[in-house]
Formats: sequence, C-alpha cells, structure tokens
Amino acid sequence: MTLKQGSDWGVECLDGREHEAVLVSAEGGDRVLRLLAVRPKWVAVIDRNPAQLHLLALKVAAVKALAHGDYLELMGNRPSRRRRALYHRVRWLMTKEADEFWLGRLGTIDRGVAQQGDFERQLSSFRRFVRLVHGSKKVARFQSLSTEAERREMYSREWQTGLWRRFGSMIWKRWFDVGAERLEQLLLEGRLLAPPAELSPAEFLTAKELANRILIVMEGPLDYLHALPTESVDAFLMGRLDLRGLEVELCRVARPGARMSYVSGNPDDRPPLGFIAQGRPRDAGFFPGQLVAAVLPV
Repeated sequence: MTLKQGSDWGVECLDGREHEAVLVSAEGGDRVLRLLAVRPKWVAVIDRNPAQLHLLALKVAAVKALAHGDYLELMGNRPSRRRRALYHRVRWLMTKEADEFWLGRLGTIDRGVAQQGDFERQLSSFRRFVRLVHGSKKVARFQSLSTEAERREMYSREWQTGLWRRFGSMIWKRWFDVGAERLEQLLLEGRLLAPPAELSPAEFLTAKELANRILIVMEGPLDYLHALPTESVDAFLMGRLDLRGLEVELCRVARPGARMSYVSGNPDDRPPLGFIAQGRPRDAGFFPGQLVAAVLPV
C-alpha cells in the first residue's frame, strides 16, 4: 500500500457550506482537515487504498493531541529528531489497524510523512536536479521573485540554456507524467518548486475543535454507500477516487442540489448517473486529468 500524499495538491475543494454532510476521498488528508473551516455537519472519508485512510488517521490524531508546532514537526514540515516520540504521544487516539500500520513504518515517521508521498519524492528528486544544474543560489533567487513576469524574464534569460532547450522535454518527462508546457507554466507560476502549503495556525485550531466530525470509513466505499440513507449527502469531493461501480449509490444518497467534484482522465466522460456537469472541465494541477464539477438537479 503506497501513500499518495501529493494528491491534495492537484484537486481543488468545492466551496463548502456550513452544517452540510460531506463525503470525500482521503487523498493526502490535508484537504479533509481544511474542509473543517466551513464547519460541516460531518465529513465521511472513503478510499479504496487503506494506506490513505491510515495517513488521515495519523493526521487527525496528531491534530487532537499536539500543538501546532509539534504537529508540523511530526508531519515533516519542520526539522525534527523526535518524530518517533511525537508519534507515541498520538498513537493512542488511532484505531488498532492504523497504529499497527504506522508501527510497521516507523522509518517513514522518522523522515516525516509530509515528505514521503510519491509526488513529494518526485519533487524532491527534481529539485535536487535543478539545484545541481543551475546552482542553489540561482534557484533561491528564482523562487524569491514575486511575479510571474519576473520569473518568466529570469527563466528566459538564465534558465533556458542551450542544454535545457535541447533536453528540456526529456528532463520533464523523467520526473512527471505531465506535458512540458504545463510543467513550465507551473514553474513560472512559482508552484512547481514551492513546498505544499502547511496547515495555518487558524486552520489547525479549527481542525482541533472539529476533528470529531471526521468519520474515517475503513469498509469499502460501496459497502458504506449502501448503509447511508437516501438523500443524506450535500457535497462530494471525490478527487481521483475511481467512481466505477459507485455511480448508482452516489446518486441515491445525494440530496437534490448536491454538488460534486472529481478528476477524470477523459474530459468527455459524463458525470455519474443523475449528475450534470457544471461549466467546462479544468486542468487538475500537477497531475494528468481534468477537474470536473457537477450537480444533482433539484
């Protein structure tokens, strides 16, 4: 079971509304914690990959048990030599299954889970290569620029060497399964080399207050949907969860007017049964695919 921490980076949340019942995929977990800022009635989290649910369980336990700085330290957003000790302070708040999962991966805990997802490791490797090619000082100067115009000018003047122009497409493809033009745009926007946003102090405090509204569902998504009452969910943030086989139940449990977002590998795909696409699909960020918004008619 592999972690895909970085999947939070590529998917926007729907605009949340207070006191709503929300069904989400786990992704990397931070999206779930940030969703609490709109004070939903409850957030049920499903996923086909148990590792993603165990990752969220660790984050929820850490939010409940730790101060903000200690949380960032345990996750890997801050340097630390005591992550294992911090883990032992939060493990009593996790289920037996989640605790056993992380006890078998203490090395990942030691390195900081925020840096251990597939995408984070790809980014880390890419950053090391960029620093090797251009030098740490040039990369730091590029990242310090505040506007896309400034970055574009420096990129054209100093980054696009003859070697880069010749082999740039091959270099992009070595790390990312995304077109070179898209990656170049992410670089110019200042996003490609930037670390993921941390939970802010305000987001952390709200998550600590409302963490008990998160239900981490360890049974299969279809089994859980079968158990939900008809017309009981207001919003669906499905991310990259494979929706095949879930369509009928998603429609049944959705309230009239319910909103949904998900990522599709095919922009011509129809939304799940009963839902109607809203607007045109948008690029899903770092990852291949299109972000689709849909609604169940009233």
